Amino acid sequence: MTRTFLHSFDPPSASPVNAATVDLNVADIEDAGIREVLQTPGAAYGAWSILDALLMPTGVGTPFIFREPLGQAREVKVALSGLFGRFVARAYLERYFNLSIFAHLGSQTIDLDRRRKVKIKRLSRGDLPDWIACASDLSSLTVAEAKGCHDPGGPAKALTRAWAQAGRIDVTAQGRKVTVKRIAIATRWGMAVAGPADAHLSVKDPLDEGEPIEPQEKDALFVGMLRLHIANLIRPLGHAELAGALYRLTQQPFARRLQGDLDVARAALDAAPVGELDKTAAVGGLVGGIVTRAGPVIDADVTPGDQESLARLNLRPVFVGVERELIRAAIDADPQAVRTRITQSVRPDDFARPDRAGGWIVPLGEGRHIIGGA
Repeated sequence: MTRTFLHSFDPPSASPVNAATVDLNVADIEDAGIREVLQTPGAAYGAWSILDALLMPTGVGTPFIFREPLGQAREVKVALSGLFGRFVARAYLERYFNLSIFAHLGSQTIDLDRRRKVKIKRLSRGDLPDWIACASDLSSLTVAEAKGCHDPGGPAKALTRAWAQAGRIDVTAQGRKVTVKRIAIATRWGMAVAGPADAHLSVKDPLDEGEPIEPQEKDALFVGMLRLHIANLIRPLGHAELAGALYRLTQQPFARRLQGDLDVARAALDAAPVGELDKTAAVGGLVGGIVTRAGPVIDADVTPGDQESLARLNLRPVFVGVERELIRAAIDADPQAVRTRITQSVRPDDFARPDRAGGWIVPLGEGRHIIGGA
């Protein structure tokens, strides 16, 4: 079901839509929320799965308006605004900017390829932006920050804070600043009662020019992002060993030791259980796990019968996974194989939902089951 936001974009000439509103599918926002919660450090609980129930039941194409404020206490409002703001912003970036690979930022310098000295460099104190992201063809390097707010005056103040945060890092290669697009996104929520009436989505988006870098450094940058994207997604799904091997590939500074790390990563991938969608060949060879409203289901053999029970109890089970052969291409640091694999990976299916980066979300129950890797 699609919902709309009043849309403002700076600069207007770069806006991805030529209209006063922008629409997003609630299911796409929830899918973005699943990936976001899994990839962000901390407890992976199913906050994405309550979103549709919180909105006014006014139908397809109507404004994105909550039934009532997101809690009474300020702390609750701030927490839920920030969380839902990330879900909406990520869905917006995925749809309108074709971004599909997201590497989350912490408080420290992040290596994308320590051997080639490709990294994220902090520029000032304060919280870092939410993501560095890129498109599935390993292009469109983007630094992005998302905010959510309830300000009756609109999203301008939140957008200013988001823009300041988006400017606190550079991506560098051999000490040279890399060209990036910086995007700040602020969502001001609309409420049916006791709050602002209109939902706004406001964006600031200039290009920040850098210096030319070598092709090998550019490939290392994007492969490093993909490795972090995959590692952050599969770690909470029970694949800590494989995720750790992917992290080490970005952190290894010595060429001689890199081969050993590559061997460990390949062995971890070969040992990882692989999920297949029952009774169809449309989606197969996925490394991942089952996620419900209560979070990931790990260290358990979840049979097709169990998957039906989870669905019947309205726990909304889904299988979240990444194509095994894409993980292999990321380990091998073969950017052309990555591009080819991602191009081939999006195949038509009635209900399995791809993310254009070799990842899938497969709703379970009602005769749909994952076998072998759950």
